[in-house]
Amino acid sequence: MWDGIIIGGGLAGLLAGIRAAERGKKVLIVSEGVGSLTYSSGVIDLGDAERLMNQKSHPYALLGERVVRSAAEYFQTLFPDYWGNWREPQFVLTPLGSPRKAGLIPRGLNTQALSETHKIILMALEGMKDFFPEVAKSNLLKAYPQAEVVLHPFRVEAFEAWYTLGKPITGMDCGKYWRTASGIETLKGVWKSLDSFEPDKAVVIFPGLTSVFSQPLREVQSNLPFSVIEMTAFPPSDGGYYLYRGLVQKFKALGGELLVGSGVKKVELKGKQCHKIIVNSKGKDSEFSARVFVLATGGIFGGGIEVTLEAAKEMVFGLPPFVPSGWTNSEFLGEQPYARMGVETDNQLRPIDSASKEVLLENVRIIGRMLAHWDPWVERCGGGVSLASGWFAGEQV
Repeated sequence: MWDGIIIGGGLAGLLAGIRAAERGKKVLIVSEGVGSLTYSSGVIDLGDAERLMNQKSHPYALLGERVVRSAAEYFQTLFPDYWGNWREPQFVLTPLGSPRKAGLIPRGLNTQALSETHKIILMALEGMKDFFPEVAKSNLLKAYPQAEVVLHPFRVEAFEAWYTLGKPITGMDCGKYWRTASGIETLKGVWKSLDSFEPDKAVVIFPGLTSVFSQPLREVQSNLPFSVIEMTAFPPSDGGYYLYRGLVQKFKALGGELLVGSGVKKVELKGKQCHKIIVNSKGKDSEFSARVFVLATGGIFGGGIEVTLEAAKEMVFGLPPFVPSGWTNSEFLGEQPYARMGVETDNQLRPIDSASKEVLLENVRIIGRMLAHWDPWVERCGGGVSLASGWFAGEQV
């Protein structure tokens, strides 16, 4: 029997697994896929944590300040490359060059130097598909009016065949190349080409470069006489991919087991306890029992909740989700009530009946996007809720 089985392998599920395995627990993660983390920027959005902790029914309010703070600090002990703290927002550049608030960020994304410089060199790799140099330059000029913004187009020999064929180069292609030994040598040459710009008096912005989780890249950049700032990217993103890979590596290194491509076909309940799950993998059914089960299947957008014209249903345990009245807002970009759909829980993250508040399953915990009463887009707290609920669940296993 497992100490804990986590259903769902996104940020919340993996963090729960790491924390539980670190505590010496025998943990299995069952996941239908790799989740949406690889499509994210790798930035951990925390939102206005202090305000949200005072918002009734929000996961932050449910868990409290100690858990929110401890989870953020724990994540940074796992990944020291991440900068920031849970109280103070950091700023990163969007793929279009505008600064936006964020929570915990890879150090290479920190934009602080841009507010203090009078010259910005914006690198523009020829043929890069998902980067728009003139748009980025325009937005940088608006955000940092004290600075001159200079575009620096350049070509890379490794992509000559792509140029010949007219094949676009994605941010993922760039990120992968810069991490290779030849890419690092090429990068040194690119830095040398900036000498005429007096780069020691400027800040360099380099789209397509992702130094997080790469010691060789960080070492190269630490020896430069100027600051290099990276940009977040359109999905799929290098930052999200390497964060996912880093989480998986840590989980496995602690003895955790991960089944990807496996969906839960059936659960067996005894009263208010989940006894076992039946998992279908490669056409074969397998049974797994555990002391504690953690549900991290992503809510309405991750396939964890099925919505029909008649009803909404949580797909693994058949739990009744909270459904807001008036699902949609006629303003396309406005707040959408359905975003707050999810399973209601007590302060131990056990699922409860919305009307009676009675605990439905004693040994099941609900985490991440499956939790009710929060909006990841409006409140920009998706990463924070995943960290806080995942860490807390990992403590409960």
